[in-house]
Amino acid sequence: MKRISELNLFLWLLGAGCMAHGASPTQPVYIYLHSRISDHVNIELSEARLRHVLPLLDRYRKEHPESHISATILFSGAMSQALSNRNAENGIKDFVLDYISRGVIEAGYDGTDEPTYRLRPLPDLTKAKTAQERWLARGDAAERFLTESRHPLFGIPQPGIGGLKQMQAILGEAACITGVTPDLGSDPEVVQHLERYNTKAIMFGIPEINPAKIPGYGGSTVFFGNHMSPIPESPPELYWQDNVLRSSETGDRADRVVHGDEGANAIKDVIGRLDRSKIHVIHVELVSQRMYLHAGPTYPPLKLAYDDPGHNRLPRTALHDADDVNFAYTKEEGLIKWLIEDFFTSNPGSRFVSSTDLKRMTPPSVGFSVSVGGLRSALGDLLKAWGKDTLLPNYIRVDGRYLSLADSFLVMTEALAELNNTKELPQSVRVSKVYGPIEMPDDHGPNLVEVTVASVARACAGLVGRLNDSTWEAVPKNAIPSRVAVAGAEVNSAQFLRLMAEALVSPSPETKLQAKMTYMYSTAAYTFPTTRRLEDEGGMWTIKPAPLDAGQALRTER
Repeated sequence: MKRISELNLFLWLLGAGCMAHGASPTQPVYIYLHSRISDHVNIELSEARLRHVLPLLDRYRKEHPESHISATILFSGAMSQALSNRNAENGIKDFVLDYISRGVIEAGYDGTDEPTYRLRPLPDLTKAKTAQERWLARGDAAERFLTESRHPLFGIPQPGIGGLKQMQAILGEAACITGVTPDLGSDPEVVQHLERYNTKAIMFGIPEINPAKIPGYGGSTVFFGNHMSPIPESPPELYWQDNVLRSSETGDRADRVVHGDEGANAIKDVIGRLDRSKIHVIHVELVSQRMYLHAGPTYPPLKLAYDDPGHNRLPRTALHDADDVNFAYTKEEGLIKWLIEDFFTSNPGSRFVSSTDLKRMTPPSVGFSVSVGGLRSALGDLLKAWGKDTLLPNYIRVDGRYLSLADSFLVMTEALAELNNTKELPQSVRVSKVYGPIEMPDDHGPNLVEVTVASVARACAGLVGRLNDSTWEAVPKNAIPSRVAVAGAEVNSAQFLRLMAEALVSPSPETKLQAKMTYMYSTAAYTFPTTRRLEDEGGMWTIKPAPLDAGQALRTER
C-alpha cells in the first residue's frame, strides 16, 4: 500500500480546524428508523411484526408531528409476494399499503434474504481476464439478481418477475435499496443496472459488522467517515458514490446500529459518545426478528428453511414466550419516547429522518453548474497543497459544492475542450453523471513527459463527447478513461487530471507542463474497506461528502 497522502491529511486537518473554530458546540443527531421484513416462510411472525410497529409509528406521528417519525421498512421480493398472496385472506398487503400512502412508512428493498443464500446469481470471475470482462460479469449477475424470479424455498429460477421488480410491483417504488451484492467497496455495475428500475432510492453504505473479516475494518470506517465529514453539515455516515446517496451504519467510533429492544439506555450511550461538532445519522432497527427468537442454530430462520425445505418451519422451542416479546416491545417504545420527549426537545434540530428526507436534505450530486472562475480558484489552492504528493485528493469544493474526482475530471475536460474549440474558457460548466474508471492501473505513470496547455486542451476535445454520452450500454461510455494520450505520450488519468488542473490555472496555450508521478488512488480510496481488488475500485473516483440542509426537507414538506 502506498503511503498515506500528506495532501489528504493536510486537507482533512484543515477542515477539522475550521470545524473546531467555526462550528456551533453541538450539531443535530438524526435518527433513521428502519426494519427488515424478509422472512416469507415464517409469515405469521413477519405479519405480527408489521401489525405491531406500523400502528405504533402512526400513533406517535399523530401525537408528535414535530418529530417527523417515519420508518423505512425493507422487504424482499419473496416477502412482498407472500404478503400479496395472503391479502385475500387477511388484508395484510392493503394494511401495509395504507401506511405507505399516509407517509407513516416508506417501502424499501432488501435482497439479502432472497431465495437462497447459496443459490443466487454471482459473477463468474474465473474466466474474466480484463477489467472490462469483470465489469460485464458483475453486471450480468446484478441484472439476473434484480429481475429473475426464483422458487421461494429452492431458489431455482422460475417464470415471473423477481427481486426488486417484484417488490416494486406490489408495494411501490423503493425508497431505499440494500443487499443486492455481497461486494463491499465499489459497485458501479450494480448501480448501472439498478438505474433501469429505480433512480430515486438511497442505498445502504458501510455496514457496522465486518462482513468479510477485513483487517483494520473499524479504523478504516472511522477514517473514511472523517474524510466524508469535512464540515459540520456533512455526516460521516453519509456520502455520494456513483451519484447514489449512501447511508452507512457506522462512520464514527461511537456509531453502531441500535436495536429498539435494547431500550433508551443504548441510544443514550451511543449519542453520548458521538463527536457532536458534526451532524450524525444514526440507524435504529425496529421490531427485529431477534425479539422473538432464542439465540442459536435457528437464526436466521430462513437458513433453516433453505437448508431443509421439507422441515422449514421454526420449532416452537425457538420462540420466546409472549411476556418476553412484550417486554422487548416495551423497551423499544421506551427508546422512541425518550427520543421524542427528552432528546429532541433538548437538542434543537434533532429529529427522525426517512430515506426520502435524507435525499431531500442533500443537494443533488449532479445536474448543476459551477463557474469556471470558482473552479480555477479552487484548483489553484489545491495545486499548492498537492505539491509533489503522488496520491490524488479525495475531492474538491467549488462554489460551495463538492465535486468527486470523476466530477472534477469531467468539468475540467469540458472547460478545456471549449478552450480548444473557441480559444476561450466558458463562464460555467455543468456537472453531469459519469462513472469512475473501468480499470485502475496500479502505477504512477511516466515522469518525463512534457506537454503544452494546447495539447492538453486538444486531448480534452477528443474526450468530452464520450464523457457526455449517457446512453445505456453494458459497459458505459461515460466512464473516466484509465489512460489518456496527450502530445504523443500516454499518461494515467490521475496524471491527466493534474495536468488539466495546471492548464486551467495557467491557460495560455503555449505554457509547458510537466507530467508528475501520480497514483490512481486517493487516501479515501485506500481507507475504504473493500472486498475487491484495487484495480476494480474505479467507483472510488465518484465518492464525495453529502452535506445536509435541514431546512430543505421542511420546506418541501410544507
